[in-house]
Amino acid sequence: MTRALKLIALTSLLLWALPAFAAVDALGDPLPEGAIQRLGTLKLRYSGSIGDLIYLADGRGAVALGRNVEIWDLATGTMEGSYPVAKGSITSLDLGPDGATLLVGEGGGLVHVWDLATHEVKQSLDTGQSALTAARYSPDGTRVLVTRSSKPRIREFELGGGTQTVEIDGKMHSFHEAIYSADGKSCFVNGSAGSNEVLAHYDLESGDLLSEWVKDYYAHRRSLALSPDGERVLIGSRHSATEWLIDGYQALGKFSGHHGHAVTAVAYTGNPDELLTGSRDGSIRRWNRQQTDKPLLRWCPHNAYCTHIRVSPDGQWVLSYGSGVVAETSIETGKSRLSWDRHDGPVECVTAVPAGVLAKNQAVISGSTDETVRGWNILDGASAVTLEGANLGAYALAVAADGSRAAAGCKDGVIREYALPAGTLIRELKGHLGYIRCLAYTPDGQSLLSGAGDGRIHVWDMERDEPVRTMKEHLGGVLALDVSTDGTRLLSGGRDTTVRLWDLGTGELLQTCRGHRGWVQAVGFVGDATRAVSVGRDGRMLLWNLQTGEQAVEMQPGGRLSALAVTADGASLFAGGSDGLITRWDVATGEKTSQLPGHRGAVTGLALCDNDTRLVSASEDTSLLVWDVQ
Repeated sequence: MTRALKLIALTSLLLWALPAFAAVDALGDPLPEGAIQRLGTLKLRYSGSIGDLIYLADGRGAVALGRNVEIWDLATGTMEGSYPVAKGSITSLDLGPDGATLLVGEGGGLVHVWDLATHEVKQSLDTGQSALTAARYSPDGTRVLVTRSSKPRIREFELGGGTQTVEIDGKMHSFHEAIYSADGKSCFVNGSAGSNEVLAHYDLESGDLLSEWVKDYYAHRRSLALSPDGERVLIGSRHSATEWLIDGYQALGKFSGHHGHAVTAVAYTGNPDELLTGSRDGSIRRWNRQQTDKPLLRWCPHNAYCTHIRVSPDGQWVLSYGSGVVAETSIETGKSRLSWDRHDGPVECVTAVPAGVLAKNQAVISGSTDETVRGWNILDGASAVTLEGANLGAYALAVAADGSRAAAGCKDGVIREYALPAGTLIRELKGHLGYIRCLAYTPDGQSLLSGAGDGRIHVWDMERDEPVRTMKEHLGGVLALDVSTDGTRLLSGGRDTTVRLWDLGTGELLQTCRGHRGWVQAVGFVGDATRAVSVGRDGRMLLWNLQTGEQAVEMQPGGRLSALAVTADGASLFAGGSDGLITRWDVATGEKTSQLPGHRGAVTGLALCDNDTRLVSASEDTSLLVWDVQ
């Protein structure tokens, strides 16, 4: 082998040995293999519940997820690291008095003292408390108080030698969280008790019950707080939050009016006259303790159930969790510290927008349960426009061929049509009973078609606000529509498990295709108007001969299928569904050719862009991914 050939061989070997660098999105977060961009962000979003969260002494945040503790720089929205700490799922975090350690409790009963500088466990203690829900440092940091939920029990241990100092069995149905009094000699615990008291006060030296009060059925896991001066206790329960003077157990104030009533989280602010309550409606309210009739401020960082609230060391921010999202917002204004362009709820639909309308290249718009429609540049991930007013959420989208109009089908049964690129509302179309599940423009842009839960398909022209034709052969909701490229045929799929072919000129039903064993979630013409494909909840993708109505090919991606895209040449199909996977299929052979994993939730929509070289997927995980599929 010549010297040159040897150099080439060595270079090739070195290049092969180098690690492959994962692509990153616009915010620097890694992308799944095959994806070239993320629209929105998954920062501080969690597909399951977190164990707990807390501020560190320097203002960073810690989030317990499974067995790990994540450390976040909240000022920049950057996760500094995810560290394995526990052997089981973490249920509790507490910051040591010196700010140097975290007390980490796990559901199986182990408690760990974790060093924040070295990221190492300094001590582990087996408390013998299964169903452990909380572990708290004593005020001087020498002891730990642990709470067991079922068969309610409190135990206290000395951290030095691990000696148990007290054990208290409760009278409630269950305990949620025990916290120390300011002097560390007693504790308060909340829980569930039916028609009995849900707040109790115990002496930690004798184990005696000092008092029990607040008859309100139940309290939540993180709905108990001691005032900074140690003189008052605040509890959130089934119908309100109440504050009490510890000396004499005197009622000081009742904070109510939350939607759904229940107060699911509470905290004191740095201002001695103010406190916070979190509610099942996802809101946080800031109150003046002396004015209980109306909150000073209300804001909604979550879609539902704000279950954790922590106040920053400087008293400016509140870290909260609810509906899968950790949020940091200003106590003074309620505004987010960091503003990311993203949907705040599951993304239900996506469709392509012609190049030059929202961006120089091709773009997409997406609809979400958060009541917005967003336009995106698929290359740089920038949000180009936000369309407001999609009441109760946008579940269907369509864009006219020239890109001048976009229609959003909403859960309130109204179709809202917007002008692009401005995003201004043109009109509202009301005629369906039930929320709108599918939309499609005809190729000439002169008609808009809609399907809804009422089983009807309406045809709308561009002038009138009433349908010019209605087709109603489906026995149940219409979930999917597609128009042939020549504009003469309409394809529909519905809850009655059928795929139907219509003459758009007359409204005549031409063909009914039967074969699915569940709702038909998406349909598409394959090439010309003689073949079609459908996907359904039965996990099957069926290719149809529309001339005979017979099934031609069956493909089985698996799971509940809800999304479909067909290349313009009819050669390839893409399907997505409940498992979060996107699969690609060859129409000629009926074989799967590739799959694209990467979403944390179900895939709800697919759209092909840039001459079928890019695929955009929408997901219940609140984001969209752009894939290179050329």
